[in-house]
Amino acid sequence: MSAKSVSDLAGAVQVYLRGRGHRSPGRSALKCLLETVYLASLKTEEGSPLQMRLVLVDPENPDPDPPSRPRASRWSIIPLSARIPLTVPNLIKLSRAADPWSSSLAVFYKQDGIFFIWGLVDQTVHFNTMLVRETTSGYAPPGLFQVVATGTADLTVYREYRFVGRLAQDTLVTSQNDVFELGPIRERLFDGIERYWDAVLRRIRALQPVDGDDVAYLGDRWVGTLCRLLISIQRYRHGGALLIGTSRSGLDVKYAIDYGRLSAALTNLGVATIVRARTADHISDVYLDKDKNSLPVDLYLDEAMAQDDADDLEQEITGCVRFISSLSCVDGAILATPELRIRGFGVEILTKKDAEAVYLSLKPNVHPKSVRAVDPNHYGMRHRSMMRYCFWHPRSLGFVVSQDGEIRAMTRVEDRLVMWENLQVHWLWESRRSRVQSGGRSGAAPTG
Repeated sequence: MSAKSVSDLAGAVQVYLRGRGHRSPGRSALKCLLETVYLASLKTEEGSPLQMRLVLVDPENPDPDPPSRPRASRWSIIPLSARIPLTVPNLIKLSRAADPWSSSLAVFYKQDGIFFIWGLVDQTVHFNTMLVRETTSGYAPPGLFQVVATGTADLTVYREYRFVGRLAQDTLVTSQNDVFELGPIRERLFDGIERYWDAVLRRIRALQPVDGDDVAYLGDRWVGTLCRLLISIQRYRHGGALLIGTSRSGLDVKYAIDYGRLSAALTNLGVATIVRARTADHISDVYLDKDKNSLPVDLYLDEAMAQDDADDLEQEITGCVRFISSLSCVDGAILATPELRIRGFGVEILTKKDAEAVYLSLKPNVHPKSVRAVDPNHYGMRHRSMMRYCFWHPRSLGFVVSQDGEIRAMTRVEDRLVMWENLQVHWLWESRRSRVQSGGRSGAAPTG
């Protein structure tokens, strides 16, 4: 595979924009912009790589399609008193005032293709918390697209809620592996999802009649929680591993614990979500749609209390995710059951026999044309030990997070160990735009 460069990323952005009917600055101008960000990302601040987020926004028309009733958390753009040329030194200096978790730099270009910085975007934190699945709603950033530098020579381009492309050193990626929706990884996870559904159904049936359709959509929440765990481990930049299985064979669990709070909170949240939704539907069908003049107080309180319970449980889950991910800072893997019950951390894998065959899959499903053999020795000790374990324990599922932030999944498929990288863990997908536009809340992503 040939090495890729900023020029290749610029070409990918150009193809994406034009393919969807958006006006593009042109490949040459895009290369100039991305090259500036790329070079700035090579610099460090007190030994740590600089991080930055830029949005391409026309200062003459910064908000072409504002919502009729924007919520208070929607972004605004604060213009600088004078435009500043977009150079590497200027970008390095201003990026320190624009933490990419909280804000963005607004940039644009003149007719001659020369770029400049003209403002700062606030309220970016809400989009970021949605990306990492800590909230389920948020406004898309302004502008044609955004460029994010999260590490040395590591650039990612997004368009609203969609992934456009990523250049990591000399590797270009223009699509992500959605292994959580289909393929062998999803099949391995289904046992945990099904147990979650069963737990919610048992609780709900004690309160009111239900069927499987009431909990089917909750599988997305369960998967989202697993993704949150991986993202939270990733943010430590320490490296880590999560092993999901039912056996301790071949493992030395240095610190054994039994932490079931996350799985319990997920079940409680599923119950509260269904109760609130059913109560809201009853109010709408029986009272609002029939234009009745009064609503029973008890019914109103039931809906309000269910919503309060759901909000509290969301906070509890956030605390659980942060607690579990911090365990990854101790050398060794985190051991979890399929229900995401934590059994230990600092886990050493004792399996010494190498996998007989290791393959990298470029697609969620495994097909001969989308897999290629890889040499395990090209990966670090953490990866190789997880490969050995997952190969010789076929029902297990392993996730490894590198110090550079790459997340990989692996499991045995028939007679070979298959690994996936470039996982879609953030809350981004192509169909998001139509869901946002039909969500009813002025351009904000619908809560789901």
